[in-house]
Amino acid sequence: MKKLLVIDDERAVRYSFERTFREDYTVLTADNALDGLAIAEKERPDVVIMDNKMPGMRGIDALVKLQEKAAGIPVILMTAFGDMDTAIEAMNRGAFDYVTKPFENSQLRRIIEKAVQSAGLFQDAVCVGAEEESEDIDRIVGSSAAILSVCKLIGQVAQKNVPVLLLGESGVGKELVARAINTYSKRKARLFMAVNCAALTENLVESELFGYEQGAFTGAERRHPGRFEQCDGGTIFLDEIGDMSAATQAKVLRVLQDGTFERLGGNQTIKVDVRVIAATNKNLEEEVRRGLFRTDLYHRLNVFSLRIPPLRERKEDIPLLVEYFIKRASKESGHPIRGISPEALSLIEGYSWPGNVRELQNTIRRAAILAKGIVLSAEDIVFTRQDASQGFRSALESAVDDLLLSGGKKLYDTVIGEVEKTLVQRALSLTRGNQVKAASLLGISRVTLRKKIEDFQLHIEP
Repeated sequence: MKKLLVIDDERAVRYSFERTFREDYTVLTADNALDGLAIAEKERPDVVIMDNKMPGMRGIDALVKLQEKAAGIPVILMTAFGDMDTAIEAMNRGAFDYVTKPFENSQLRRIIEKAVQSAGLFQDAVCVGAEEESEDIDRIVGSSAAILSVCKLIGQVAQKNVPVLLLGESGVGKELVARAINTYSKRKARLFMAVNCAALTENLVESELFGYEQGAFTGAERRHPGRFEQCDGGTIFLDEIGDMSAATQAKVLRVLQDGTFERLGGNQTIKVDVRVIAATNKNLEEEVRRGLFRTDLYHRLNVFSLRIPPLRERKEDIPLLVEYFIKRASKESGHPIRGISPEALSLIEGYSWPGNVRELQNTIRRAAILAKGIVLSAEDIVFTRQDASQGFRSALESAVDDLLLSGGKKLYDTVIGEVEKTLVQRALSLTRGNQVKAASLLGISRVTLRKKIEDFQLHIEP
């Protein structure tokens, strides 16, 4: 029978594993990392699953020592905290997988079975010590399956010296992911530089990236090394690479191919060793088809692509993000905020967040400034009207296209009626049936709201 070693300082957790898996595995247990390491070295279990937060040695540190003493045993790390830095570090140090408590037994069983199957194929990862980050440093926050998957991929690709292409909408945190990849890479001690290709003109992008010689253009009074030259041995993050001109694309392709380029106005070939992480919110495959992006550059960049999900696809992370941003905003504003009301959180969770995490952060910052008390209220939450209208318009256009193509009788009246009904229902839901607040949200009178409720035969929950 296969052996499963459980290392956790909580007796109830160890007992739960024994009861759940004893029919399929010989379950070995330890209540601390040191004893667990001794058992692993002696018994050579097929899988180790251990908590990260334990008295004495952390699970991640025990993982490193286990790889030294009993290499090849897959390790699954678990913790009660939705700490994405731990997820990245765990995967970076060679953990087979990472789960957060509480978890479904069926989910955990599938992970353990996969670990058993791959036991003979597990390879040690290169260990990189991660420095403790200040609370002022931006962090990836969440506990959803979507963001956890991103963190696992960061951990897996960070040590590989390959280009990475980050895909996702504006505001999802592409630069944050790029910095995380660099932090857990072999280049972390070297320079990391970010360039927003969309924020610079064509000539400025080229001179910023590749530098220029004295006299290369009007105002070039002395030689200036570009970002690639400055980042030799390090990492460069090319944000919004889909907006890069064809001429600059050709130069970037050459750097990716053989690591060489010339400064503007120069003929000396410069060779560098730079890792490129690129990002875009555009569909590069479509840009290639339209002839706006080079096919060869796309394939060079797309060695490893990582899609960062929009906030609407990981709404379960919103409470954690709100808590994190409240702490930061409270410190920045000097106004101590201790929490958020259920009504305010309900408003936030019901919003579509077209500007993604960046918009959420700015919304909380603004609320912390406007708040009169130590708890954020619904009145403090003000959504960016431009972002909201853009997101709504995009979703509405898509839905209307589908309706028009499908046809139907009285389509105009049907659509208008459904939109009105949905607006009223959502306003009442977000305000938990408070008609005064719902009418205020909708910008209509309470009398008008009551008539809409009657017309649509809506049931109000008490």
